[in-house]
Parts: sequence; C-alpha cells; structure tokens
Amino acid sequence: MVEQISARGHGNDAERKAREARDHPALAWMARIGFATYGVVYVVVGVLAAQLALGDSSGKVSGQGALHEVAEQPFGSIALVVAACGLGALTVWQVCEAIGGHTDRDGARRLASRAGSAGRAVVFATLAVLAVQVVVGDSSGGGTDGYTARLLALPFGQALVVAVGLFIVGLGLNSIHKGLSDRWRRDLEYWAGQGDTGTALAVLARTGFSARGVAFCLIGGLLVWAGVTHDAQKSAGLDQALHRLLRDVAYGPWLLGAIAVGLAAYGLFNIAKAWALRDK
Repeated sequence: MVEQISARGHGNDAERKAREARDHPALAWMARIGFATYGVVYVVVGVLAAQLALGDSSGKVSGQGALHEVAEQPFGSIALVVAACGLGALTVWQVCEAIGGHTDRDGARRLASRAGSAGRAVVFATLAVLAVQVVVGDSSGGGTDGYTARLLALPFGQALVVAVGLFIVGLGLNSIHKGLSDRWRRDLEYWAGQGDTGTALAVLARTGFSARGVAFCLIGGLLVWAGVTHDAQKSAGLDQALHRLLRDVAYGPWLLGAIAVGLAAYGLFNIAKAWALRDK
C-alpha cells in the first residue's frame, strides 16, 4: 500500500512538472511557431496537390516536399531553421501534454487524449528532423514501400502491415469525425464562437479535418492492401496515394482538387490556432 501511494505521488509530481514546463512562456511562445510552421507545411502540401491535379507533378506532395519548396524561397534555409526549432518546441509541448495534460477529462478519455498528444509529438518530431535534413542537404530515407518491405520481412509481417494500415485508417476516420462533429472547437474555445471569425474557422476546420482524414484513409487502405497481398509496392505515402487517385479513379482530378483545398484549409486552421494560443 505504501509503495502504491509513493508511486501515485511520483506520478502526480511528474504530471505537475510536465504542466509547469508546458506553461512556461518561452516554450509556449516557441510552440506557437511550431503550430504556425505545421500549418504552413499543410498549406504548401495543398498547393502541391492542386498543382498535381492540374497536371504539374514536379513537386512531391508530402511534408518533405513542402519543406523543400520552402527551402527554395529567399531566406528559405533560415526559415527552415526557425521551423525546426518551433517544431522541436512543439514536440516537447506535446510530450508535456501527454504526461500531464488534458486534466479537464477523466478516465479513458484522458488516457486517449494523452495518447493523441504522444502521437502528435512523433509527427512534429519527424517534421523537425526532416527540416534539419533539408537544411543540411540530406535527402536520404527510404520510400513507403521500403519500410513496408522491412515490416513484411518480419515474423507475422503481413499482420503487422495490415494492423498499421488499419490504425492509419482509424486516424483518418477520427479526423473526419473530429471535423464534422466540431470536436475541433476544444482547441479554439474562444475564437470558435466569435461571429464571422468563428464561421470562417468552422469552414476551415470541417473542410481541413475531413480532407486530412480522407488522405489518411487512402494511405492506410493501400497499406492494408499491401499486407493482404504481401506486396510492398502496393503501399504508398501521400504523394504516391494521390498519384494513384489521379490515375485510377474516375473524376480523379476533381477529387484530388477537393483534397488539395481541404489540406490547405487544415493548414490555415493550424496557423489560426497558433495565433489563438497567444492568449493562453
């Protein structure tokens, strides 16, 4: 019993310290830069997807492709260094949320929210590393089919690939549900109900979360297909998935154009979120 109380005390202490770190003004300020950067990446991905829909496939429709586009602009390297710092801070902020955040929820809901924060921390950390790689000129890294092939080579590899694919599909469905059910309003409690601003944010969020969810479902579905058929080349990242949508689906360019608009809208929503956090 004493050990349980001691462990609970240590847990509460860790949560308290995580919240204190999360609320530190310097980390919160840098996290805002991270949210803005994340938003810009999605806006650029949306632009690249729109270009693909119009027949221009010169840019890679992915986070890495978006970062390369930023690097080619004036002062692009400086912008990427700032982006990497912001995304790194946002990673730490989300880790603190995963440890001690979401105190307004109880039980399973709190655990699920903290798991979501941990997952977002991985995404932001990956983008931060990619930004650094682009700055230093390192474009190494295997494609999606390369990672899938490694998984397939493991014991129970097919089941692992299918499980990952289903998990990504689940993330996509959750994103669609978050947008259409207005759960996104929790992130912008004040702005979400303010006149014309609230209306604009609602349009951005519903469109953005839904399009992002569709993109995730495409990627996850292709992974499931790769696992079922034991063919790594059937898997795809976002760029390959959108190319296949354009090539293999009726009205592909129109569907791709709608996804492009949605991805850009999701980016604008995150930029608005970065602005809203100034009051927190």
